[in-house]
Amino acid sequence: MSKLTFARLSILFLIFSFTLIPLAHADRGILPLSDVDVYGPGQRAIIAWNGERERLILSTDLYADRNSRVLEMLPLPSNPKVEKGAVESFEEVQRLMMRNLPKVMAPERGLEKGLMVVFHERIGAHDITVVEATSLEELIEFISRHAAQTGVSNTPEVREGTRLILEDYLDRGFRYWVFDLVDLTPNPNTLEPIAYEFQTPSLYFPLKISSTAKGFTNIVLYLITPSEILGEELPAPMRVARYLPNEQAIRFQVSHEDLSMIDKGISSLFNTMPLIYPPPSAAWFTAVKYEGELSELDFDLEIPPRPERCRLIEVNVNIPWCNVGEDVEISVKYTHLKPECYEVQVLHHHQIRLELFDAEGVQIRSWRWRTESDLSETVSWRPLEAGEFLVKASSWWNGETVEVEDQTKIIVHESTYSAPTPEVEPTYRVRWLLYGVLTAVACMLIGVGVTYWMLKHGLSRVLKP
Repeated sequence: MSKLTFARLSILFLIFSFTLIPLAHADRGILPLSDVDVYGPGQRAIIAWNGERERLILSTDLYADRNSRVLEMLPLPSNPKVEKGAVESFEEVQRLMMRNLPKVMAPERGLEKGLMVVFHERIGAHDITVVEATSLEELIEFISRHAAQTGVSNTPEVREGTRLILEDYLDRGFRYWVFDLVDLTPNPNTLEPIAYEFQTPSLYFPLKISSTAKGFTNIVLYLITPSEILGEELPAPMRVARYLPNEQAIRFQVSHEDLSMIDKGISSLFNTMPLIYPPPSAAWFTAVKYEGELSELDFDLEIPPRPERCRLIEVNVNIPWCNVGEDVEISVKYTHLKPECYEVQVLHHHQIRLELFDAEGVQIRSWRWRTESDLSETVSWRPLEAGEFLVKASSWWNGETVEVEDQTKIIVHESTYSAPTPEVEPTYRVRWLLYGVLTAVACMLIGVGVTYWMLKHGLSRVLKP
């Protein structure tokens, strides 16, 4: 049998070169809408991080050329809550991208010393064990014994390259290790997704642990974060994924309702759903990917919180949904410097841009101002057709480099639109009302007088002899 060369290919976690039956992906024929379809071959994970806590949902399609068992592991920065995920989470991610198209096993005493088993449970095809370890030797000893006890045979000693990687994780404070024992068959099948939730000061996904495996891989990660993920925040070999064929970045804002449809646990990370319509954006969705050799994964994905910016820009609308022909007021407020902030005293200005885009991303209106200090402006816009419109405000240093930006949406509904009737001042309305009343009274009096005269003279003629 050849040596194992993957690390549970959907989640990029090394299987430490155990001599096992080679594994393969289950693949499907699809029409690609993007270069990161959730049904494509390779690794995929949904990672939601609110700045303090992360929820990681992992899934893959795997099979072997005969019945076999494999042992996988991943390092985590804190003790995770482990539970079953749902395949529907990945299906909802796919729909979301399309919609935005441009039994506890006790360790033997005296062997693992300080190593502790903190979780063990069988979830579908997964037999998951979480251990806390601070010693490299304890961890390696546990791997060998756990593999033997659970039926993973022919496990050679961990190689030196793998030892260095494990030691690197331990030195960086990763004490919790998840071991996933999976039963595989020759028939392709989708393993149940597993959700891990844990505390972490940075958005985190382990990649380096897969570097001793061999072969080419395709990693797809769907990130859900409080703020936009920029390309420069990613490790150099990774990039933001793009829609096909227009190459537009797969990066957009999602609402609490969107998050709830993906996973209730993810939605709870970003506060509760507000009782207003339409719901405001709750987070940013960004798809990122890596294509290359597993042996070149000498990094982990770690994105720390972005430092608070000294400038601030906000854009708001007085009515987030309206009818065709109804005036909408759009306000932009720019804070030049927050308290306790300062800037280099060089000759410069700030250009404030307010832009309006239709559902196709085509700019239909724009406004610009130049300022050296705070700025607050309000403009009026009257939509002439129904649809969803994006309002974006941004500040630019000397009109060349973007500093901060904000955006919101306007939903416009169909309505019968006609030219508005000119407004009449209230005093004139009262005056014309009085004129009407007086005219009506005068007409009534004239009518009564005429009737009386006709009756009187008509009656006198009848009574004459």
